Amino acid sequence: MSVAERMKNDDKIDHIAVRTGLFTLITARLEDAHEIAVKGQSTKIDEQLVSQLSSDLESNLDEIQILLNATAVILNLRPAGS
Repeated sequence: MSVAERMKNDDKIDHIAVRTGLFTLITARLEDAHEIAVKGQSTKIDEQLVSQLSSDLESNLDEIQILLNATAVILNLRPAGS
């Protein structure tokens, strides 16, 4: 039996708490992305910093995608009728 199948049958998982926690993390990553984007708007930064900010933003967006994927997984694991 796969981990996903075992989790689907586990009544101890609070699907709502997991979902809201994931969205909390997504919100935090979006706020981080906003901060990075604001820094990148400055006319007084060098190309090295622009490159670093771009890399940081890309990593941040990758994290958001992972959290969104986890959200989809938890939605598929919720018990019928909830």
